[in-house]
Amino acid sequence: MTLTKTPSPRASAGNRERILKAATTLFRRQGFHGTSTREIAEKAGVSLGNIYNHFKTKEDLFVFILAEYEKEYFRPDQPLYKVFADTSFPENIEALGEASGKMVHKFGDYMLLMYVDVVEFDAKHIARLFHGMRDRYAKLLASRPGGPPRLRSGLDPAAAMMMVVWNFFNYFMMEKLFKAKGHYGMSDPDAIRMFASVFRKGLLPEDR
Repeated sequence: MTLTKTPSPRASAGNRERILKAATTLFRRQGFHGTSTREIAEKAGVSLGNIYNHFKTKEDLFVFILAEYEKEYFRPDQPLYKVFADTSFPENIEALGEASGKMVHKFGDYMLLMYVDVVEFDAKHIARLFHGMRDRYAKLLASRPGGPPRLRSGLDPAAAMMMVVWNFFNYFMMEKLFKAKGHYGMSDPDAIRMFASVFRKGLLPEDR
């Protein structure tokens, strides 16, 4: 009688990591429906059955990858959240710009997988992140000494900070993900300074 050898916990964990790495690469390049579990297994160097030892379905694998990125993205030691904790809005607009650029460069794969979710799943797995965004910003601002900043009458501080950060994100996503380097006709530091000036002073001449 031939006995089946049970993989050690270390080997099982190694297989899992290879599966996640392979799946992330293939989903990013080929999309969800354009990637088969067999392709993932081949790229990971594991058997097809090994994938199903860790994940019930290909969609469970995709959702798990998104969830792992989400946990890492929202860690307090990430560049953007360090700026939230260490400096005050709106004085920190330039720092928000620099940190936004670091986040896009660090989490480019995550953002591409978000596009996959939007296109192939109608944002089923990521919509809740964006629905709760304003509340997260409000909580961050409320936790600071002195509470939320006082802006021009009628402006919501949480919505204003969201607007600043997402404009920076859009800029850096065009630069990195869409390969449109220098699309504003200036360097990244100059673009950050221009964004900050527009947000602080607006577009109208100073004598108006």
